[in-house]
Amino acid sequence: MVWSKLQSTDKVMCTVALIGGIIALIESILHLINIIEIWSLGLEFEIAAVVLAIIVILLGFKPIHYTPAILIIISIFLIIFASVIGGGIILLAGFIGALS
Repeated sequence: MVWSKLQSTDKVMCTVALIGGIIALIESILHLINIIEIWSLGLEFEIAAVVLAIIVILLGFKPIHYTPAILIIISIFLIIFASVIGGGIILLAGFIGALS
């Protein structure tokens, strides 16, 4: 998809996903270096949360056809793995995209 073909709600979805991805990345890195330690499922899941946050940031810059569904699935994994606040914002972005 190109920005000229996107609807205004898709632009809002991408913006919210980008903000949520940045927050999730910061939160996941802080969780990885044990500054924020709510719960821990292990090092593998914390690294996976960082990778998923980077994927969300990339989806915010360049959306693909099934971006809302992908955002909802990734946000659920982020909430489980390490990033509650960022995952919630990404879940909101996925619902905004799904409703458009």
